[in-house]
Amino acid sequence: MCGRFVMTDSEEKVMRSFEIQQSELVLEPRYNICPAQDIPVIVQQNGLRSLEMYQWGLIPFWAKEPNPMINARAETAPEKPSFRQAFRKKRCLIPTSGFYEWGKEDGLKQPYFIRLKDESPMAFAGLWDEWRSSDGELRRTCAILTVAANSLMQSIHHRMPVILSPASGSMWLDLSATGTAPEKLLLPFPADKMEAWKVSRQVSVPTFDNPDCLKKLEVIEPVEKKFKPHEAQSSFFD
Repeated sequence: MCGRFVMTDSEEKVMRSFEIQQSELVLEPRYNICPAQDIPVIVQQNGLRSLEMYQWGLIPFWAKEPNPMINARAETAPEKPSFRQAFRKKRCLIPTSGFYEWGKEDGLKQPYFIRLKDESPMAFAGLWDEWRSSDGELRRTCAILTVAANSLMQSIHHRMPVILSPASGSMWLDLSATGTAPEKLLLPFPADKMEAWKVSRQVSVPTFDNPDCLKKLEVIEPVEKKFKPHEAQSSFFD
């Protein structure tokens, strides 16, 4: 899953990397973004790509009562009632500089920070929707898609967010019939291009939001899968 993330890239870097044409936001560094908060989201409508603020926690347009969902499983999102229309018509990108995940250590939850080694631009594959309350309030909300963990993440958690580059992100936003099938983009990111390290348990506190969140305590190495001699060593990226 993905329950906390970081966004410290400059507005200029995000706008340039993802070819955003319109924005009314001023991006400030955020080191501990939590569910239910407003987050920057890249959407593309009528050929115009814009950077907007949506609430993290998708509420389907048809829901009678709000029950926000921060993540959507890539394997079931195309067919699940809560996400299937958004999967077809309301795909988005959520720019990020990295994310947190919690593992277990001595019976306690231990947070880790995970990012791309080269710190190149990245975004989560997301879905968005619009929900209107009984009193007429309109809320634009979003969720992050997740897949099975790669070898780096396996020692921490069995799921991870779908990470896209600016190029694959453009394909994800393309809703045309001639575009790349979106399901083909929903893969675990290559483990050898990522890095992870332990961070302070204070990250579990939502109000702890400053550069100390990223202070490196211990680097985590990828898990080496052991195969039996008769098993083929297949890959998600074959």
